[in-house]
This record gives sequence, C-alpha cells and structure tokens, in this order.
Amino acid sequence: MKYPFHTQSKPVVGETAKKLIEAIDAGKAVTNERALALAKRIADRILAERKSAASTKSE
Repeated sequence: MKYPFHTQSKPVVGETAKKLIEAIDAGKAVTNERALALAKRIADRILAERKSAASTKSE
C-alpha cells in the first residue's frame, strides 16, 4: 500500500496512551478484538493446511 508523503500520524492521548505505555513497559502488545479474531482465523487456516498436507503425505 502506498501512502502520500503529506500524511501525518495523529497523536496518541488519554486512555489509549496509558494502555500503550503499560503495554510497552510490560513487553506486551496493544490490539483490538477484530485483530485478535483475524490472527486466530489465520492461525487456524495454517494449522488446517498443515494437517491436511500431513495426512496426504502418509498415504
């Protein structure tokens, strides 16, 4: 994805900034439910493909 050069990030403030600072200090990540659901679907798909590939190899 290409971004124009004139874009700027918005500052992180308030409760979001507190959560981000806590996550950085704890060595964790900040994410939302949609991102977690997407990651789970991707991981499930990869595991299913590996399982399918392993079952066809043994035949």
